[in-house]
Amino acid sequence: MYKLEMKRLLKTRSTWILMAAALLVTLIFWCINVFGAYYYSNDGKSYHGLDAMEMRRIVAESAEGEWTPERLRDVFTQVAEENANYGAAADGTANDNYEAVTGSGNNTPSSTADYTLTFMRSLLQVCDVQYSNEITPEMAEQYYTLRKAYIEEVMTLNYGPAAAEAALKLDENTAEPFYYEFGFGTGSDTASTLPVSLFAVAIVCSIICAPVFASDYSTGADDIQRCTRYGCKRLGKSKLLAAMTLSTALYIICAAVFVALTLAVYGDDKTSAQLALDALVLIDIDMNGVLVLTLVAGFLSVLAMTAFTLYLSARMRSSVAVLAIALAVAMAPTFLVILLREGALGDWLRLLLPSGGLGLGTGMFVDIQIGEFLTIGSLAVWTPFAALAVPALEAPVFTLLARRAYVRHEA
Repeated sequence: MYKLEMKRLLKTRSTWILMAAALLVTLIFWCINVFGAYYYSNDGKSYHGLDAMEMRRIVAESAEGEWTPERLRDVFTQVAEENANYGAAADGTANDNYEAVTGSGNNTPSSTADYTLTFMRSLLQVCDVQYSNEITPEMAEQYYTLRKAYIEEVMTLNYGPAAAEAALKLDENTAEPFYYEFGFGTGSDTASTLPVSLFAVAIVCSIICAPVFASDYSTGADDIQRCTRYGCKRLGKSKLLAAMTLSTALYIICAAVFVALTLAVYGDDKTSAQLALDALVLIDIDMNGVLVLTLVAGFLSVLAMTAFTLYLSARMRSSVAVLAIALAVAMAPTFLVILLREGALGDWLRLLLPSGGLGLGTGMFVDIQIGEFLTIGSLAVWTPFAALAVPALEAPVFTLLARRAYVRHEA
């Protein structure tokens, strides 16, 4: 019966159209990631697409390697000597390390590579200054020590002592000094394009699964199916397995296409996430690891959303109503972040939803760098852990609830 249900799904024209749309969206966002790149050189020339990527790679070569305290001190010794302010050297000269940190090879901060801006932001935050020329060589040399104090201060202020203790414990195994190399994480816009692509896959999966049970209820076909030899329990199980298999296959195909094409252009990235993203990344992980976590969180959320949609379909007779609720739940994390940005309630609600690991402006790429915790008394849970654990639990729960609702459904 499983094969028959798979065949039934795949013979539907709308299923193929939706899967093609998901793949098309994936390719569109990959094209944005690659051909939407830009770079402005110091001599006023502009580069776009693959040319911009190559220029970023050339400029970034000087920044590759470990950023030791000594290297940071040397850079800001020169900054002090040249009285630089965000990359403009007074005498018009700068060494490689100086350009790598301050972006002096460009006319404006917005034209520098992403890693430059992120690392500068991290230095400014950690050293508690407003401008880069306020950072002394001694402060720069103490960056790693100051970062620990910064984490403790931010976590205590925002979430309390329990969160600060948990954050410092997570950060204990973080490898120092931080390492940089050019790759997809530091040279591309993967952090914003990949989550949107995965979110689109989740939406498509929900649309495909919305009528799995509800359409048979509305047409009366379910009444006939329940009278057959393998009706009810076995049929319900087959429908669920077929829908989950289709969602899994679609996710794997779209994610594999995006990642494979991105890595083919930019290469992998062993840059420390603390350097590529934010100083508040609390675990020892590079950008390759962040990519894996993002894909895992996305996959679990797609499964949870599929199971949730199937549960609604097993409970309701209208496919349109099922789809409307599923889409509302899928979009909820995005709106919760906007409407309840200042309070913990927004984080609790969005991470408890089956779509908590996805969304526009939310998801693993965001959660891993903003250093947020869910707190209950003395218990503090880092949000990336919740983004992995909640959908992993909800997917089987909603699947079982969907099967139970189908078996107990009455015409």
